[in-house]
Amino acid sequence: MSVPDWRKLAVNDGIILEPVPEGNRIVLWLPEVRHEGVACRERVATVAGAEISVEQGISAVAATSIRARRPGFFGRLRRCLRPGSGGQAWTLPNGELDEQVGGRRSDLVLAWAEEEAAALDEGRIKTRWPESQGIQKLAENLFLVRGVMSSGSGGPMEAAGPSVAHEPSVLLAEEMLAAARRAGDRRREVAVLTDLGVILTGQGSALRAVELLEEALTLARPLGDSALESDVLDSLGLALLNAGQAHQALESFRQGLESARAAGDQFGEKMALMHLGMAFLVTREFAQALNYLNQALMITRQVNDRQHEAELLWQVGMVHAEAGQRAQAIVDAQEAIDLFKQMENPQADSLKGYLEKYRGGQSTAPEPGSSHFFGGQIVASAWSEHESQQGQQYGAIGPGLFRMAFLTMKSMARFAGSGFKPTPAGTFKQRLQTCGQCEHHTGLRCRICGCFTRVKAWMPYERCPLGKWAE
Repeated sequence: MSVPDWRKLAVNDGIILEPVPEGNRIVLWLPEVRHEGVACRERVATVAGAEISVEQGISAVAATSIRARRPGFFGRLRRCLRPGSGGQAWTLPNGELDEQVGGRRSDLVLAWAEEEAAALDEGRIKTRWPESQGIQKLAENLFLVRGVMSSGSGGPMEAAGPSVAHEPSVLLAEEMLAAARRAGDRRREVAVLTDLGVILTGQGSALRAVELLEEALTLARPLGDSALESDVLDSLGLALLNAGQAHQALESFRQGLESARAAGDQFGEKMALMHLGMAFLVTREFAQALNYLNQALMITRQVNDRQHEAELLWQVGMVHAEAGQRAQAIVDAQEAIDLFKQMENPQADSLKGYLEKYRGGQSTAPEPGSSHFFGGQIVASAWSEHESQQGQQYGAIGPGLFRMAFLTMKSMARFAGSGFKPTPAGTFKQRLQTCGQCEHHTGLRCRICGCFTRVKAWMPYERCPLGKWAE
């Protein structure tokens, strides 16, 4: 079995075929798209020696890609004066010389119908790869599918593990946004704009995130979907909080709470309540923070989301610690640790260490400017921004341990460096397939828990809040 003959392919407008000596490989240059304000082309190539798999009547082969852009005046001058300087150069089939941007991407496949008479479309592709993060039609019987595998060097296609278990890139979200706009899918456009806003907030570009999320909100409101609107408002509140606009964030969270309640969405309601509590902690209004966090805790128990219950208990303890209520902070923190232990969650041991230091009166504070990001809960830069505006440095005594523990609990770096074993490849793939078929999945993120699914699915101790993942 071989890949389609590229010489016979009638590729879509703007795609350039690159001649290759191997008759069983395909190399294509995709049309220019904007990446970080610069027009870039993407070179997609099948992996040399990769095996072709056939499933559900769809043939597929592993592929990789790089991005390249035309060098500007100074880039061209540098190459003239110092040949070989700068990034790797690529010569396109049309003679254009481009310079590589970033690294190589390897979670791609090229897919085509085994029988040409059987029409292949995005629906069939999504059935085979429900966890995919982008589908692009290249020719009548050829599609590029993103975010589904680790290509390796020719072995069978397997679910990606630690090498790709990270927050999705801005580039990937921009590609998905362009696809939604081409298809005229307004609801999808709102979802991807929201995902992109969340990613940018986590990367420290909160002001840009606010712009995109406000655009998403404008598009969402005419759709009449209160749950979707609540997700946008909640994400906008997080971006505003990280942009140092705490009062505007509070209003966005309140509107998100109203939308979630109008939709009868208890999961969206508890997320909005939790973020309201964290926002009031940022502004040092402890009574309000406890009011909203305890409301979120009550709903979390009603829906039996034990993992979120444990996290909220720690957050409640954090508020008590910041308010100087030491004894109650210890009680709440211990309850959180006990619940994590019941779930055999390895975070219990880490949190126990922080609690012991707090009990012993150790003084420490979160690292300045730290920005741990996971599950849509982005608070570190919000704290830093608010404290710098107030000319104060909260957490310079024992209570800072609670914040440090909370941020560490949300950090991928903590997991990666802890020696924990990742989810087995089969389980990882099964989890992603389950998420891909769920109505609450945005394509990158779960609206129920706020997590990026490719991150969460990699962690063996994580659980689906709806109980859809097999134990």
